[in-house]
Amino acid sequence: MKHLIFLLLLVPFAGAASLQLSVSKPDRTLTMGDKPVFESVLTNTGARPVGSVVLYISLVNLDKGSEHPVDLEDWSAQKAVHLDRLKGGAVSKEQWPMRLIQSGHYGLFVTAVTGTDARPVTSEIVLFDIQPKKTVIPSRIWPVAGGVPLLLLFLMALLRFKRLRATGR
Repeated sequence: MKHLIFLLLLVPFAGAASLQLSVSKPDRTLTMGDKPVFESVLTNTGARPVGSVVLYISLVNLDKGSEHPVDLEDWSAQKAVHLDRLKGGAVSKEQWPMRLIQSGHYGLFVTAVTGTDARPVTSEIVLFDIQPKKTVIPSRIWPVAGGVPLLLLFLMALLRFKRLRATGR
């Protein structure tokens, strides 16, 4: 009887599609402002096709004391991909471009969800650092901060001079 119950429990999983998911990061040093492309590989290791797979990317800030999930809207990342069907033994590679906007230590992973499986499939987390980049450069700011007011003063003085000259004073 025990063997029959065990076999009945296995029947729903017999021939079920087995999905494997991995993600890779670029092999270079990442700096704020870079636009790297991460790549995920989804493999259906089963014989049966899988329909309606949704892949989505997640990013987590792992800086000590400020660990939190990152909203990808600011990072210009493609958040999700829908696959209508993945045949048995097929592989789907997806590109995940991202604009790096803040320095720190991060983790990135991709998750696959199907309409038929109760459990999502998640890749291993890819850890990476984003190096800071100086975004405010004084040599670029001072000409604008000082030059615009001087230009306005010059234009006001020029207009005043023309008015005085036109009125004969």
